[in-house]
Amino acid sequence: MREFLIGLAPFLRAVQLLICFALIGVVILQARSGGLGSIFGDTSLYRTRRGLERTLFQATILLGVLFVLFSMLNVLATPLPT
Repeated sequence: MREFLIGLAPFLRAVQLLICFALIGVVILQARSGGLGSIFGDTSLYRTRRGLERTLFQATILLGVLFVLFSMLNVLATPLPT
């Protein structure tokens, strides 16, 4: 299994880099859609996420999990020094 992962190492690194950029983009988009109420620190109101805000939230969680998984695969795909 490890030999197979070592062969896939360049592909895994490329996919992890793409996931990294996508995660950065989603987090930046999420920060911009905070609304004017959060500027003054009025975050005591509880509200549900709807529409694009909910989609961005779910995409952030998914990309974060994928990033961690690909990080672990990259560690396994790194050849051990001899």
